[in-house]
Formats: sequence, structure tokens, C-alpha cells
Amino acid sequence: MTLLGQVTAGREAVVHLTVEGAGGTNREINAVLDTRFNGYLALPAPLIEALGLQGLGRERVTLASGEIRFTRKYEASVRLAGLSHPVEVVEAGEPLVGMALLWGYEIRIHCIEGGRVVAVERSMEE
Repeated sequence: MTLLGQVTAGREAVVHLTVEGAGGTNREINAVLDTRFNGYLALPAPLIEALGLQGLGRERVTLASGEIRFTRKYEASVRLAGLSHPVEVVEAGEPLVGMALLWGYEIRIHCIEGGRVVAVERSMEE
């Protein structure tokens, strides 16, 4: 098992990861695990700028409210559970980890304040 993060007092599962930006710029962040977000990673614009991420254009997204918006999309690498993953990053108000980044992992969440968020294994079945 690999520790990914913990549950907050606000009842959110938070994942700790490292975002690898341009020119060796890395940032360790905490991102809320959002099972309704089917992308990889969402980050605030100031963090995207600080990391110097390469733009990939714009993407149409549907928010949890059902509202449709267009947002900027970038490329980055993320270190999660000891592995580096190439990911697409969309611009958002807060850091979110989506299901695309967690795809193939078995995730367990101990739903108490301070509870562990762990990855049991990464399956090659997708």
C-alpha cells in the first residue's frame, strides 16, 4: 500500500502529489480527490503560471453544477505513488485530482478526520 493523502476535517479526501513543471520547476501540492472530475488534474492559474506549464489549447468542460465552460489546458508530469505520470492539466479554482489520474489504482479511504487515503496497487487492466 502507498499512502496518497488523508481525509480533512471538512470530509474531503486530499491527495499529496508533486507536479513537475518546465525547466525542473516542481511543486508539492494537496489536491482534493474529485470522483466526478473525469480529467487528470485541475490547478489554479497562478500555480500553472509558476510551474511554466506548456499550453495545449482550450477544452470544453462540464462543471458539477452542469454548467458548460471552456478552460485552458496544459501538459505536465505528476509524481503519484512513486510513479511519474504525463497528464493534462485544466485551469480551475482549486487543485483537484480526477479519475483519469487514478485510473487503474485501487483507492481506499478511511472516512474519519485524519483518515488515510491509500493506493493498494496499480492494475494493468484498464
